[in-house]
Amino acid sequence: MASSENTTASGSGWVDSFRHPDTEMERRLRVGGLSATTLTAAGASWDAVVIAPLERGLAALDALDVPLDSGFGVYADYRRYELIVLVPAGAAAEVSDVQGVRVLARGSWVLMPTNGDGTWEAATLSRPAGLRPRYVDPARLCAA
Repeated sequence: MASSENTTASGSGWVDSFRHPDTEMERRLRVGGLSATTLTAAGASWDAVVIAPLERGLAALDALDVPLDSGFGVYADYRRYELIVLVPAGAAAEVSDVQGVRVLARGSWVLMPTNGDGTWEAATLSRPAGLRPRYVDPARLCAA
């Protein structure tokens, strides 16, 4: 169950907030266009853990009590129904054998939003905090 710390004003956690985009977010993602995303190399500053299905990853964030707006890099691919979470560079390898999880590390590319909400394929759920981004521990994320 989500703690009050990681809930929105309506009392929702990650699953309730992002399992399905609300009408306004759907509109913003639809009009995002090609300039709203870019391919970004993983493995230098961060790796990415991709969890399928999306709801499983959102439930893991709720179980870990990760606050919604706390500077963690969290993205959704609503087209493939996957959650993408940024983790420290080199750390994702420890979860490469977990079922339903893909690791994107050095040599991999990730479709990322350039600004705003992004698109259906790369939607921002939580933007990393400026110069000091926070990362979710990949082992704890996959175990949750």
